[in-house]
Amino acid sequence: MSKVHPSPKVPKRGRIALLSNPQSADSLAELPRLRAYCADHPDVFHYEVEEAAQVSEAMRSIVRVRPALLAINGGEPMVKAALAELGQFGDAPPPLKVIADGKVEGLRRLVEMARSGEVAR
Repeated sequence: MSKVHPSPKVPKRGRIALLSNPQSADSLAELPRLRAYCADHPDVFHYEVEEAAQVSEAMRSIVRVRPALLAINGGEPMVKAALAELGQFGDAPPPLKVIADGKVEGLRRLVEMARSGEVAR
């Protein structure tokens, strides 16, 4: 079952969409910290899926958020599924970054980049 962790309304500039796979071995231990971080940062739209087959539905929600950056917290199947669905953004998909080892510190760096406008296409 997929889960959406919506954020209150915030300016779209600098918003990050985080697509997570809580079943990923790398992110399993960090998931509670990631969830807590996202809950404290309204500019992060967090969507969790349990398998790559749910990514298409997740991307439909993420497209509506119009993120400045799409972050992936998951393994190779999740990244491949997300890349396959980037067409849902039309001609201007956001930059995509993979969070190494599912660590909160990686997400924190991406949020800081997005806030400062350092996110490169």
